[in-house]
Amino acid sequence: MGAGLTGFAATDAATTNAVDAVAAIQQVAPTAVSDVAKTSSDADTAIQASLPSGDTVAVPKDPTDGVQLSGAGDAPDLRIGLPFAAQATEAIASQKAGVVVYDNNNGSSTVPVAHADGTVQLNTVIENAQAPKRYDYRIDVPNGASLVQTPGGTVAIVTADGSPLRVFGDAWAKDANGEPVPTHYEVHGATLTQVVAFTEHTAFPVVADPSTSAYSYNCVLTNGSSYFLKPGTALTTCKGSRLQMYYNGRVAYTYYLTLNGLPGNPARASLDCIVAIAGTGAGLVTTTSGLGVWATAASIYGLKACIA
Repeated sequence: MGAGLTGFAATDAATTNAVDAVAAIQQVAPTAVSDVAKTSSDADTAIQASLPSGDTVAVPKDPTDGVQLSGAGDAPDLRIGLPFAAQATEAIASQKAGVVVYDNNNGSSTVPVAHADGTVQLNTVIENAQAPKRYDYRIDVPNGASLVQTPGGTVAIVTADGSPLRVFGDAWAKDANGEPVPTHYEVHGATLTQVVAFTEHTAFPVVADPSTSAYSYNCVLTNGSSYFLKPGTALTTCKGSRLQMYYNGRVAYTYYLTLNGLPGNPARASLDCIVAIAGTGAGLVTTTSGLGVWATAASIYGLKACIA
């Protein structure tokens, strides 16, 4: 099957496990290992992705080092610890360029992926019913920041003033047939836990993951309250007075809306701006002429001002 990353050799069994884990993800959730960022490596880093925004994502060879998310400029850095890191193997290269696998030696594997749009997915592949059902991600948050879970279930890392640094997508898990497996998040202090409720009757392998991005969206309602949009949510679901895009905890722009969620001043909202607002999600957005367009994976770097 070949060797692992430069600096250590993978055994045939380890390489086979890595190949099988990535194949399982490709089977039921192909987007989780697609559009992978361009990467490099060094003596300690299995994967390092330098993103157009200036952010970097470092996936270590040693799983106990955790995944490092470094913001551009003076943006705060974050470290996400990996499940069962103390007993897992070092990173093993897979058949997919830019994707490595840690065998947790308990019937599960961890497969971190850095995407070109800045999204980071921490995939778990669960091989059998004897594997653990709880997967802990200990997060080293900046001073003053905290990991929170809203009453609606959204998990986010927020600064002392409540601004989002990172918002996590919905917990999900799929069995080998692509059918959903019950799963949810729990937050205890600075640890995010994904619980996957498979049974002995589940079709294995099961794939699950938390995902997050440096870009976060906050929908401000007319009564002044607000809520975070989960990654992948169509931004047109915000029917408040304004939509704020945060980048690494800071407001990048504010987009003012009418009560039905359309641009507050259509004459000043360009098609480029509206498509850019779709960000990494996908949804039906309305242009200045009233034309509905389907916006997917639009670039969000170098946005035009979008203030009514």
